[in-house]
Amino acid sequence: MSSKSLCRLIRLAVAASAVCGALLALWVVPEWGRAVAEANPEFAYCYVPWLSFIWLAAVPCFAVLVYIWRVSGAILRDEVFTLKTAGWIHKSAVILFADIGFFFAGNIVLLLLNMNHPGILLLSLLADIFASALALLAAVLSRYITKAAELQEVSEGMI
Repeated sequence: MSSKSLCRLIRLAVAASAVCGALLALWVVPEWGRAVAEANPEFAYCYVPWLSFIWLAAVPCFAVLVYIWRVSGAILRDEVFTLKTAGWIHKSAVILFADIGFFFAGNIVLLLLNMNHPGILLLSLLADIFASALALLAAVLSRYITKAAELQEVSEGMI
């Protein structure tokens, strides 16, 4: 597969993820929360804290999409094995790990404030595990791209 094709596919995936994420955060979650609050008035006080929490947890995900977009540009230019690209991937991993911590801690806080259900906390752990796998993959990829970039610099110096 050519660099141009890979770049297009990655950018298509990033755009689709951004649209789906925006729809989820800006329409599905608020409507779902509103429906729960209307059907169960005793939970109405949880609507704004939960919506704020979800929005705050979503922002770093969009930041990661920006870095993935940049990496796709590096793929297009055949500049993948550079310290700059490794840095973008490393920043993505750090952002993901921080967001996982925030999401987990937020769920615990909401549980302690009696605004969360233990079942939701358990389901959120699945999201945390999935995100952890992605963050770990990004961290490993960053490490090996750094090593490849260093090897490339050494080999260019020898030629």
